[in-house]
Amino acid sequence: MNKMKINILALGVAALTMTGCSESFLDTTSKTELNSTSFYKTEVQAEYAVVGCYDGYQRTVSNGNWPSLFQAVETMSDDCLGGGGPDDRSDRLMDRFDRSYMPDQIDLFNGLWDDYYKGINRCNLLLASLDNIGWTSEEARKVVESETRAIRGLEYFDLVRMFERVPLLTVATTEVVPQSEPDAVYEQIVADLKFAADNMPEEQYADKSNNLGRITKYAAAAMLARVYLFYDGVYNDNKGGAMPGGLTKEQALQYCEEVIKSQRYSLEPEFKNLWPAASTEATTKTEGRKSTYVEDSNEIVWVVKFNNDQNWNNSNINGNKFIINLGLRNVTSFAPYGNGWGACPVTPYANSLFRSGDSRSTATVIDCAAIGAYKEQITTDCMDYTGLVNKKYCPLIFTDGTSMPAAETTVDGGNMQTNQDQNWILIRYADVLLMAAELGSANAMQYFNQVRDRAYGAGVHDITSAPTREQIWNERRVEFMGEGVRYFDLRRQGLDAFVAAQMGQANANGQASGNPITIYNNKVPTTIAGTYVENNIRTKRGFFQIPNSQITLSGHVYKQNAGWE
Repeated sequence: MNKMKINILALGVAALTMTGCSESFLDTTSKTELNSTSFYKTEVQAEYAVVGCYDGYQRTVSNGNWPSLFQAVETMSDDCLGGGGPDDRSDRLMDRFDRSYMPDQIDLFNGLWDDYYKGINRCNLLLASLDNIGWTSEEARKVVESETRAIRGLEYFDLVRMFERVPLLTVATTEVVPQSEPDAVYEQIVADLKFAADNMPEEQYADKSNNLGRITKYAAAAMLARVYLFYDGVYNDNKGGAMPGGLTKEQALQYCEEVIKSQRYSLEPEFKNLWPAASTEATTKTEGRKSTYVEDSNEIVWVVKFNNDQNWNNSNINGNKFIINLGLRNVTSFAPYGNGWGACPVTPYANSLFRSGDSRSTATVIDCAAIGAYKEQITTDCMDYTGLVNKKYCPLIFTDGTSMPAAETTVDGGNMQTNQDQNWILIRYADVLLMAAELGSANAMQYFNQVRDRAYGAGVHDITSAPTREQIWNERRVEFMGEGVRYFDLRRQGLDAFVAAQMGQANANGQASGNPITIYNNKVPTTIAGTYVENNIRTKRGFFQIPNSQITLSGHVYKQNAGWE
């Protein structure tokens, strides 16, 4: 770990800025060579530095280290199988929680770990320098500190949900810092997000058209509610007690209510318009992209912005590198749905959860049989193939098979792997409504019905009393399917529920006792329900493998998570 931290210190200031498309605040171009002795002196430099902190989080995806958090938690959820091709054994390892698929893979999440700590280091360097900057006002300082702490809080929230016991670094250091108990990490997460939620000016970054991706007080507030619900489920059996950092259920609800009362957010009228592949027509390259996609929708509370101006040689590390993994494997004839590596095929049971008339169904899942791709794909090397693909994060192509963002980029040498520019939505307003309902809002029924009304039409499936927790959890599953949310939602339902769902995902009824579904593995129809072993899943408790490289670099101060030894 010493070596990794030294590398972080070397890179922390050198990569403070990034380039991007003209619609994003991440369009800052480096004006000079900067280092830790010449930087962090002026308010302008502080603004560059905070953009560098945003870039640090973006790079947990755009840097290209595999898997990203998104792909890992989609693969490991009960909504998806592993997928990919015959050589993508790590996909099956994650899906089955079974190292026997790749016994020599002891560093699976090393790139992810490294990217997160580099991002944290950027935040720590800036926060440590705030007193040395000539601020024009106290409010200007609070904005920068709020953004930086919110980013750091999110980074630690991701890490503690992935690995549980992680080193807690709040200052830049080259020393080996032992793994902290999760309560200490959660205390810091709450402190960071609370600072942002309580100190960011209300109208800061209200204009999404110029500030898409910027963190607002309401984004931090919504994330606090998510933190509370995850901690309460995983560590407190959903009993509703206070969590480390003093965050209570009542406070978490109040933060949600503040987001709602702000009137800054609303549900996008048509669900499909939140997702490019769900709202884009099949067109020729000459015709150009035709879409009703609303990138800066008022439903977006917190989003990670990506751009299309990266190639293999430039320094614009800003493309969405996880989306290509989810594309249709081995086919380029089904525009607008683009090609990729075929990871995370959706399970038939998950797809069956959409009721008749639910507009979320066709916006969430591509049915390859319905578009004519199924028969072609089963003659190729697809693995865990169900014929069901995540539409929310599917790459786009023109009818000649050309990648849309690659064709639209202004840089030379771009391609489908580097130029994916779809943003990653972390929190939508629908999530705020459902979290508020789960936290016990007096308006729980109204909030719940708002989400359903958008899905089915007004009054079609409204409830007439406050929703139960189970109703809310079920609604969350179909509302957020394919968004990297389900895995964490399932874990907070308790270990037994988590294990049962994992054991049943390859069965038609989603239960371990059901009939196995037939999938295709490299052209061969087969069943895989028997490959899910309860002990492999239960012992790991949903947490990831600590990268062996980090254990070694720490001098074995770090200890491996149970089940991954």
